[in-house]
Amino acid sequence: MVVRCWVVCCLMFCAVRSFALSNASAKCVLPVVYSARQFLCELRQPSLGNRTTFSRQGSTMSAEGGGAEAKLAAIPDVEIDPDGKFKYILIRCHGPGDVSKDIVRGFAWAEYHDHIYGKVKPVLDELQIQSQVLGGGKITHESAEKKIHVYGKSTGFGQADHSITVEKLKKKFPDYSSITFNNEGY
Repeated sequence: MVVRCWVVCCLMFCAVRSFALSNASAKCVLPVVYSARQFLCELRQPSLGNRTTFSRQGSTMSAEGGGAEAKLAAIPDVEIDPDGKFKYILIRCHGPGDVSKDIVRGFAWAEYHDHIYGKVKPVLDELQIQSQVLGGGKITHESAEKKIHVYGKSTGFGQADHSITVEKLKKKFPDYSSITFNNEGY
């Protein structure tokens, strides 16, 4: 299925690109085409924030097997880059029934917060998990110093409740000396 979608997207890209190159009035299409191409190339890269690991975990579960709690438990609470300054989002996942779970995703490859959700949502959809972004911000992660700082907001999704994010990070990194947040900055 994924390969078929990739082939269709590549064919569409090639068709639009050749039209834009052959038609002088269509030159304004090229920036959009090249942005789409970059996005599609990023989808192929296996190093995009543990996406392949996350997909493998989900693919072992059947839609009928296990309860809602088991499906949600299989989703890691936190997936962030090991170092650097990057955007993050806080996502609420709803399993079948009334159970829910908040997860944190943050990656340096994401130019915008919605790029992160664009990678996570299809995986959750495959698991039949509904999701919504509660907000976003930025994370500065210094693994050598065992420090994480959460701050800022997302222009598109608004500010996440950084206190929830920090609690998730403290569970993921119990040996860190400092995991803090503030509501300042962009």
